[in-house]
Amino acid sequence: MTCQLTTNHVKVVGVGACAPRFAEENMRLPIFADPSEAEKVVQSTGIERRHMVSPGTTASDLSVKAIGRLLEDLSWDIRTVDCLFYVCTSRDYIAPQTSCILQDRLGMRNDSFVMDLPLGCSGWVYGMSVVTSMMQTGFLKRGLLVAAETNTLNRSMKDRTVRPLFGDAGTVTALKFDPSWNHPNNFVFGVDGSGAEAIMAKFGGMRHPTTVDALQEREVEPGVVRKGTDMAVHGMDVFGFAIKRPPQSLKELAATFKIDMDSIDFLYLHQANFFIDEKIRKAFKIPPEKVPYCIRDYGNVTCASIPLTMATQDKAALSGRLNHCVACGFGVGLAWASMEFHLDRIHSSGVVDYES
Repeated sequence: MTCQLTTNHVKVVGVGACAPRFAEENMRLPIFADPSEAEKVVQSTGIERRHMVSPGTTASDLSVKAIGRLLEDLSWDIRTVDCLFYVCTSRDYIAPQTSCILQDRLGMRNDSFVMDLPLGCSGWVYGMSVVTSMMQTGFLKRGLLVAAETNTLNRSMKDRTVRPLFGDAGTVTALKFDPSWNHPNNFVFGVDGSGAEAIMAKFGGMRHPTTVDALQEREVEPGVVRKGTDMAVHGMDVFGFAIKRPPQSLKELAATFKIDMDSIDFLYLHQANFFIDEKIRKAFKIPPEKVPYCIRDYGNVTCASIPLTMATQDKAALSGRLNHCVACGFGVGLAWASMEFHLDRIHSSGVVDYES
């Protein structure tokens, strides 16, 4: 039985993003022995560069700038926003939740509804299911879904399996309740926690607290040096998961909600690897122009990848017409989720630079 959800009368009205100005070029990384090795990584992943914060800059810092620009463009007063959901695993603190801090920094009302959703690569789709569920009754009329990560701060710069892949970004999706909006948001979900260790930072939580030993760098294998608190990615396990579960999820979505995949305007995929996403696109025989990418210039920004793609690609199409869209997020957990939604002449604020 498919885990599914439909929400109604909530529409996306805008999307925006913020990324650090500094970008690291993969062809120049010192962790590669020679240019041919770097070229191989670029060709296999599709990632040429990634934007990186300086230590001390958090995902919420990027988010504040993205939110500020989008609210200004939409002419929304922050005090008219009723709820904010913050999707992020690289939160400011273990406690309190970062959404509470954002309420104060942004100047939101004290009776606002805010919540952290510490989800990874599937987080924007899961977040959309939560925010539209909360808003569809009409009690909450304006909402913000923030998806942000500073991935480079908990990945080892000496780990050749992760350094060329991950970047940092903050994104915001603005939504409003509209009783006349007759395009439902449809979702299917899945999870397989037996694969949790495929993408994991083992130390730093309550199961394995941070110790002096966990902060020591160790060479796990040639070219892979990391601390126990660093995120580890087991590439083959992730690859096997990514080429199997996302296509299954999209097929379930199409079958459950009777979607003609040939008729959609855009397919938004979580962008961890261009090769993997292209396999998914080709499996559904979707033309390349319907599957936009931002991975070349931003890398894998985990939960932020889908809204970052919307903020940077096909702005004319998104602002000029009604678009029938499908999205699929997949990764950390291991969790996955797919959704069907419509974007009607939304505003895109693009990407604001952040100077650390």
